[in-house]
Amino acid sequence: MASSGYEFSSSQNELIGDLAKKMNFVATLLIAIGILGIFLGIINIFNALSASEKTAIVLNNLIQGVFSVLVGTWTKNAAKAFTQIVTTAGTDIENLMIALGELRKLYTLQYWLAIIALVFSVIVLIIILITVIAVSF
Repeated sequence: MASSGYEFSSSQNELIGDLAKKMNFVATLLIAIGILGIFLGIINIFNALSASEKTAIVLNNLIQGVFSVLVGTWTKNAAKAFTQIVTTAGTDIENLMIALGELRKLYTLQYWLAIIALVFSVIVLIIILITVIAVSF
């Protein structure tokens, strides 16, 4: 007979269940927004804009759309694992680790995007400073 694993208390399950419901709502919204962004990106390919405007708009829509779908999917997967904690018995820790793994993917993506944004911000600031110094002399 297999031994049962750790089980969270009813108040802990209530907290985890509420978190899962809210995460699921946000995830569904993010996925819908992402799909809309991808759809708009595809539609904008056929708009009568100049080539550079079209490229910028299409890339912006597609990148934001894919990002939203990824974040939404990982959030939905984490929410599903949190829901499993509440609705199953004997596998709370396994489900918690699955949820944490999905959250780790989400925050790893956000971490690297923040690093990239900081690097680009520093580069832009350096270019601005060099331009200001060059113009003042």
